[in-house]
Amino acid sequence: MKKVLVIVWILALSNVGCKDFLNLVPKNKKIVANVEDVKTEMLMYLGSITYSVGKILQPSYGSSSFRFPLYNDVATRLALYEDDIDMSYYSEHSDIDERSVGVYKECIDWKGVSLANVLWEKCYGAIGFMNVIIDDLEKAGGYTQTEYECIVGEAKTIRAYYIFKLLQFFAPYHDNKLGIPLNLDSDNVTPSDRLSQREVYRVIIRELEEVLEFETVRDKWNMFYSPGVVKAILAQVYMFKAGSAAAEESDWANAEKYSGELIEGYEPENQVDVLSEMFSGTVREYLVANPNYQLRMTYRKSCGFGNLYTGIWAKGRAQRVSSDLLSMYADSDIRRAAWFKTEEKEGRMVYYINKPAYTESINEVTVLFRSAEMYLINAEAKCRQNRVPEAKSMLEVFKQSRILDFEGYSGQDVLEEILRERRKEFCYEIGTRWLDMKRLGIATSRVGMSKEGEGSETYVLEANDYRYALPIPTTIELNYNKIEQNPGWGNLK
Repeated sequence: MKKVLVIVWILALSNVGCKDFLNLVPKNKKIVANVEDVKTEMLMYLGSITYSVGKILQPSYGSSSFRFPLYNDVATRLALYEDDIDMSYYSEHSDIDERSVGVYKECIDWKGVSLANVLWEKCYGAIGFMNVIIDDLEKAGGYTQTEYECIVGEAKTIRAYYIFKLLQFFAPYHDNKLGIPLNLDSDNVTPSDRLSQREVYRVIIRELEEVLEFETVRDKWNMFYSPGVVKAILAQVYMFKAGSAAAEESDWANAEKYSGELIEGYEPENQVDVLSEMFSGTVREYLVANPNYQLRMTYRKSCGFGNLYTGIWAKGRAQRVSSDLLSMYADSDIRRAAWFKTEEKEGRMVYYINKPAYTESINEVTVLFRSAEMYLINAEAKCRQNRVPEAKSMLEVFKQSRILDFEGYSGQDVLEEILRERRKEFCYEIGTRWLDMKRLGIATSRVGMSKEGEGSETYVLEANDYRYALPIPTTIELNYNKIEQNPGWGNLK
């Protein structure tokens, strides 16, 4: 990998806000003077991925300008990959803008190379910058334990989360040797070969467990540095790892452990208004830490975010819910009223997504972690460890919180019902369903516009299909010539 320069914008920031601009200093000439300079570097990154600075601030690492890697355009593409959308809408209508149609055609057969490019660039760019933050702090010295833990805790949690996302999206689920390249040294940017998935997981878990040992209470500016967030990521990591080629015997036990610590004494909410406001960050269902803790990424359309998102989702366009998903909700399921809307269109009722993040508003809120997910991870972990009665009891408590007339689960397949609840609960939430489809080996098919743009075509995704691992961006592969492409993708042009 070529030696890259980090352009650091030194800002006077307060609470991740932008007050003033000072000089631009190239990274290779910059001398980190003190701990406050390093903190400013971190605040600059956090500011760049929130609405508070928007397009005003565009810092970069190498060629990558910072954005939260799962921003709304990416979330839109991931939703189009999933089986929760009725993709036939575009076959029937021509009132969608050209860019949205282009994205649709790219996603309809699960071969969206631009999605891979964005995820690769944004995640690795952020990882590189976190490397710089940690190394700069060590060089500056003179820090207190509190300063160290607030800065390094934030950096390592962010870094581990992005490494995990890269592993989820780019590693074939059943091939341990094909993990991802990884380098945690800002001074030595020589690329690594693809590490095994198990090696990468060990890095992720080591980083997060180290942060859990910190004793400092998060500062007001911290976003990811919180025991609740760290445990939520660990629960997700162990759940995803447990079914992969990197699986180890203790994975489900650890998924149960970390999710259990977050939901101790917790019962899910059961009110329509609570579910409707869940994505505002103001209700308990949303939280994975103390009652005063909120973690959300907010993007302002006025700052240029969400253009593609707006084109595809706004005003009911292409938000049609698949009949398979909709049929899972009973009339008495409060999620049906809270998260979906109906319209009469062309003489028939059409169902649209109405989760707050999928409505047209000035602010779009991206939710990363919810207590409800921890609850269902815990139930699944118990079931996978053959403690079915315990899992069934948790399942029933959860279903009672969502279905008004629910009395008890009489079915035989508790695990399958837990997975059905995951699908119903987390539909359209930043690729959650896509990654579940990957880990569960789900095959699907759908009817949509032909790639030529005339008529319709049936597209098929097989169980454990190679397309569940996104292609390594061709430019990266060609430039550095050391990264093995994922099976099935060939030599992309």
